[in-house]
Amino acid sequence: MQETKGNLIKEKPKITTFDDRYNTLFERINAAAFLTSFDGQIQEANQKSYEFLGYDWNELLRLTLQDILSKELDWAECRDELAAHGCLTLESETICKDGTQFPVDVNISIFRMNGKLVMFVLLWDITERKNQEKRLKESEKKYHGLFEYTTDGIFVLDTRGDILDINTRMCEILDVMKSSVLNKNLFSMDLLTARSLPVVIQQFEQLLSEKIAASYTTEVKNRQGQVLDVEISSFFLVKKDNEVDNFVLIVRDITSRNEAELKRTWEHELLKTLMDNVPDSVYFKDDQNRFILVNKAKAAHSNVTPEEMMGKTDFDFLPREQAQRIVDDENAIMRSGQVIINKLEHLGSDDGLERWVSVTKIPRYNEEGDIIGTMGVSRDVTDWKHAEEELARNLELLQTLLDNIPDSVYFKDMQNQFVLVNKVKAEHLMVRPEAMIGKTDFDFIPADQAQKEFDEDSKVLQTGKSIINCIEKITDTDGAERWYSMTKVPRYDLGGKIIGTLGISRNVTECKTLQEIKQ
Repeated sequence: MQETKGNLIKEKPKITTFDDRYNTLFERINAAAFLTSFDGQIQEANQKSYEFLGYDWNELLRLTLQDILSKELDWAECRDELAAHGCLTLESETICKDGTQFPVDVNISIFRMNGKLVMFVLLWDITERKNQEKRLKESEKKYHGLFEYTTDGIFVLDTRGDILDINTRMCEILDVMKSSVLNKNLFSMDLLTARSLPVVIQQFEQLLSEKIAASYTTEVKNRQGQVLDVEISSFFLVKKDNEVDNFVLIVRDITSRNEAELKRTWEHELLKTLMDNVPDSVYFKDDQNRFILVNKAKAAHSNVTPEEMMGKTDFDFLPREQAQRIVDDENAIMRSGQVIINKLEHLGSDDGLERWVSVTKIPRYNEEGDIIGTMGVSRDVTDWKHAEEELARNLELLQTLLDNIPDSVYFKDMQNQFVLVNKVKAEHLMVRPEAMIGKTDFDFIPADQAQKEFDEDSKVLQTGKSIINCIEKITDTDGAERWYSMTKVPRYDLGGKIIGTLGISRNVTECKTLQEIKQ
């Protein structure tokens, strides 16, 4: 290729129309140079034009400027401009022999040579410049996108603190129009509070003198006077000589974040207060059944501190069989998401004491709704369990007594409804004991007799006075008349409030008959 170019150059006739100075300039200029007629026919070209366009000497002399420049160029308009001013500068694209195109600056001047009007044309390759301009536009587009669509507010200030630019988000934070703050001094506006003004000025001066970027938290005021908590990051832009050109303040509204942190702190304090003072055992576990938070009551049952339970499991504190049962329950909760409510569990301990606890366990979720562990509340119900067992024993004794005593015994509520009767009372009325529960005397005996019972029970309820061994003649369900010794007393709750009556009736017919015989 170099040999071909060399041959072409040797065959090319020397320019005889210029003196040696212009000939040297024509050949050595770093641009494609042409001499053309006024209508654009190429008459002479330098070596750079061969390199640019890929044509040889003879091919170039057969071409016009219209052949090597963009077809969109309006040559009529160009000639009018040249005729008016004698020169012309424009941007276009040159077309190479292989069809490729690249951008060029076109400089055209006209003059007369040997009495004829000719043009001197220079084509400068501006590909790199165009690429730089493209990159600059892309950079500006990215900057604009970052500047306008970031979630943070941005100020651009000069070295005096005058606002050169402000983005949309900053306008939203301050509730201002962009035009109302541009070119105004940030420090003289009512945007900074008495607390934040000296802080921002100090940081600004430090940035100006030490050229060290900084971040700090302070506060600003919006147009309505509302004080907002903000986080400010400041840095500077420099000129080519390393002198500070502009300052940039990035302002992030952290009011909601601070409020959320205060709320979280408040909620944590409430949780801690609850955890430290509730008598129930409260604990949180991860998905490996390890304790991540326990309260004092839970730790006390294992004779350790809450901190000593962190990261450990029930296997570290309970008998293996018991710990395995607890882990199985919690694994089932994490698999199914089902809760356990008030499950009664029997627990042993190293000191040989047995405890009963009522356990509630629920799954713990993360923000995505995935189960990440369990939370449990255990209430020691040992005393309640013992009281329940004692009550059951007492009820058994009471039932044994009721079922074997020869007297009729019954308990009524405030509405004179039966709540408990013994077998003798039920057999006397020829029904089962459970058939009488919730019913009254009116369901079993004649109305006049039931009314008499109702009046006596009501009097006991109203006055609190008992009826002791009152002898009455009653016609039984079999039609026979019998004498009964009646005792009715009020029933009280633990607070001393009357809640019903207790009645005992004994058949004293034989005793009454014997008395009458003796008399």
